[in-house]
Amino acid sequence: MNTDIHALIHQFLQEQAVIPLIPPEGADVSDNSISELHHQKAGMLPFIREEGEFYFYLMKPTAARPGMAPPKWQLCKGTRMYKSNASGKWKDMRPGEHPDNAEIEMLAATALREGHEELGLLPQSISKLFDVGTYRFSSAQTGQDKHMWMFAAEVPERDVFLPASHVAATTADRRWLSIDEFKVVGRDDHLYILDSIQSKLTSVY
Repeated sequence: MNTDIHALIHQFLQEQAVIPLIPPEGADVSDNSISELHHQKAGMLPFIREEGEFYFYLMKPTAARPGMAPPKWQLCKGTRMYKSNASGKWKDMRPGEHPDNAEIEMLAATALREGHEELGLLPQSISKLFDVGTYRFSSAQTGQDKHMWMFAAEVPERDVFLPASHVAATTADRRWLSIDEFKVVGRDDHLYILDSIQSKLTSVY
């Protein structure tokens, strides 16, 4: 993990409140009954409102292998990390792994780091950060169901992101899309997530 962005994220989370938009504890929503501790994935969804409509900043990954069909547009997401006691370095958490006595990333920190790496989003560009809860999705490699905890970040204007040269090589492209546009070009198992998040955001705007 880049030490500078980790420090920026830590400072941001100390200064900026994360606004919860998830069902209250005890609500009958199965996905959100899964503990944050058991989540290995988190994602970031930047958004902007223009003339009353939501637009979301999404990414298209590079193809995993040459000759494969290009991936569809999708939500930015990534793997939670922990700081190894042995080496002092940050490492990805493997599925089912719960390192003892190690510093584990907060899910909001994972989402902010992935937003920076895959989208070029800097914490200081965020006007408001919302916790929108956990969602199921299908692994692109195995097809198995997984969960990711999502955060939505309001930004003041479209052009607040770092140039493509500062974004991870695993990101092939980035684009603003409305939900209707995403229905045409987006990843099928991410559509219901985008629709749900837009509904939650609509409740406060």
